Amino acid sequence: MQCKRSLLAAINRFTLSVFGLIFLFINTEAKTNDEAKFILIHLDAASSHYLLEEMEKGNLPNLQSYFDDENHIKYTITYFPSKTPTVISSLRIGDSVREANLPGWEWIIDNVEGTVVKTAGTFLRMILSTSRLSTTNILYGVPAFHWLAGPALVNTADYLKDYNILQFYWYNIDTQGHFNGEDAYRKEYADFDKHFGSLMNRLDDDVNIIIYSDHGMTFGEGVEIDTVLEELIGDDLKVYSYPSLYLKYQEKAEYYSWRIMNETAIDYTFFKSDENTLRGYHNDGTMIFNKNYEDLTIQYQYIGEDVLEYYSNGYNGEFLNEDEWLSLTHNFEYPLAPVLLYHYMENPGSGDIITLFDETKYHKTAYSSAGNHGGFTDTDMRSLLMAKGPDVSSLYGKNYYWLPNLFNDIQGIDFDRRPPRERHYFSSRYDFINNRTVTDYSMSPLYRIRYGATTYNSDFNKLSNYDSFDIWGKADLYRSYLTRLWIGTGIEISPDNIDPLFLVQYDIQIRKFVLQNTYSTNRRFQARLSYEATRWLAIESVNFTSIGLRFDF
Repeated sequence: MQCKRSLLAAINRFTLSVFGLIFLFINTEAKTNDEAKFILIHLDAASSHYLLEEMEKGNLPNLQSYFDDENHIKYTITYFPSKTPTVISSLRIGDSVREANLPGWEWIIDNVEGTVVKTAGTFLRMILSTSRLSTTNILYGVPAFHWLAGPALVNTADYLKDYNILQFYWYNIDTQGHFNGEDAYRKEYADFDKHFGSLMNRLDDDVNIIIYSDHGMTFGEGVEIDTVLEELIGDDLKVYSYPSLYLKYQEKAEYYSWRIMNETAIDYTFFKSDENTLRGYHNDGTMIFNKNYEDLTIQYQYIGEDVLEYYSNGYNGEFLNEDEWLSLTHNFEYPLAPVLLYHYMENPGSGDIITLFDETKYHKTAYSSAGNHGGFTDTDMRSLLMAKGPDVSSLYGKNYYWLPNLFNDIQGIDFDRRPPRERHYFSSRYDFINNRTVTDYSMSPLYRIRYGATTYNSDFNKLSNYDSFDIWGKADLYRSYLTRLWIGTGIEISPDNIDPLFLVQYDIQIRKFVLQNTYSTNRRFQARLSYEATRWLAIESVNFTSIGLRFDF
């Protein structure tokens, strides 16, 4: 008994010294947290064409006021195929089209004898390639949960106190385009703009904002082509995932390319006719792309009609490198097509035939019933890129850009960086119902780990005479921009007993308000509501029966 009381007294003496340490750590943190800060917003399916139109109509006032003309690169060309998994999994690590880890929704790792990766596997790989905080952003893309995307986006301003690089994925525009068509797709831009305005008002001038898109969206005639191709090719078909088709016998690529173009609604087919040549068929002729592997340049030729209209716009049949093709074609109807198509066919996961619609059609599926993407016309390939901040000035004033270069060109972005630890804290509050003080101490040795103690004292004349205290440790299992889940264990020590405890804590954050819901085997349910007045000071109440302060450091 005496040993327990001595331990309780020691905890009280520790309390008296902790305040000095708090202010020491606060001062140190303020001096060292001077790294560049980035919020990177992936605006799924946002076309530069539609964005500019909505701006001109005055429907996007916050984006228009925040980004000047020099901050908006109007002709940003994305990956091919223009699919979300391809961009999300490749962009942050700087992979090119030929290196993309996820070349489509269904694909074959090695087309000779490799494994087929189905949609579920691609989806999982895509989600796991994002940052931990943004993994559940995909949930907000489901129409029933669209309303959560806005509060989550606005919360990023508060996460900058611990994270220097924040990634946010806004999928709602893409979902509306697929299911509900162009009008709903356009309206979703305004919804994003409203929440971006709320975020903008909460940011300091030193924060770098980059908004980019993975692809655009095509509306028009929806064509269901999958079953048609299965019937046409039969047993020779391994996998078809628009725009890529995988054959059992690769030597039949030319034969099936010709048949597909002539016997289906597909407008273009492409295949490798030899090691250095990519050939394409269409109703009015043939396209030929030749590659010079010595200087990595590509030449475009045609037989019949020049459907790309390159020759009528200044091209003369010369071999060009990637930058030269981008400079020439960024504002054409088929931007950067020779590079994108050729590089994609060099990807080990690409198919044997590329099948494509023109700008009047889209691939119709159960998911994409009103609009889709994946083609190579400007409606799909021209995405948006907007950037503002002290560390992204290298992007200012550009008229065109190739999206795969984005995070190779910007210095200071380390996607693997994590906070070294959680924030330590000390809190004390007065419990009106039980007429006692409750004091919490928490120290964090590592990111996502906390250890601490909670003391309960009802004798104000003898501060060392505690009723009991809990010693606990907990680990963070899950975190998003709105919620966090902890699980932990420990012991409760009272003058007469030592008992084990188990706890589960679920946090909900809306801007500077945090609600911590704690279920513990030794205490009644606690709903702790805190308001973070500053980076280091919060006002707290538990079950609305107590009031106190928390110091973070």
